[in-house]
Amino acid sequence: MTEESQFVLQGSVSATAVAFLQTAVLRMIPYSLPALVLVVLDLVYGIKAARYRGERVRFSTAIRRTTTKVFSYICWIILASTLAVAFGHTWLEWVVLGLVFANEFASIISNFLETKGLEVNWKSVNKAIFHLGAQKAGLDASGIDTDGFVRPIQKPKGKPIRNEKGQFVKNKKSK
Repeated sequence: MTEESQFVLQGSVSATAVAFLQTAVLRMIPYSLPALVLVVLDLVYGIKAARYRGERVRFSTAIRRTTTKVFSYICWIILASTLAVAFGHTWLEWVVLGLVFANEFASIISNFLETKGLEVNWKSVNKAIFHLGAQKAGLDASGIDTDGFVRPIQKPKGKPIRNEKGQFVKNKKSK
């Protein structure tokens, strides 16, 4: 291979890589704002839920977890966008980010309801989703019980107890 052909090959590979990355980055921008909103909401309601449980909220821990979550979302957005560009299917992006955002939304809902003295019965929610899917597919879903999405919880009494590793354990006084 001559020196001129190497330059041509390097130039075409560079141009292709730049075009690929430019397209991927442009696809990432619309997902950044919803991800940021979800992270901030999770931080706010996570702090409220921890205070409701009687846990001590440390600023450094909250910032560390939030920063980790932001970088995690950046990675998920990059992965989803590059997959969509590489394979030419927008639905890949929607599926990956839909699952990630749905998981975060579920965390926010759980934390919010916990501050109100309620908890989500995820088993019933999953059954309802399968029930809806079965109905849409024309299957008999009459045997699936979908009652009781939200149920009351008792507020823990006393201070939370930590084990030797510093992790919170169930408070025996809360029963």
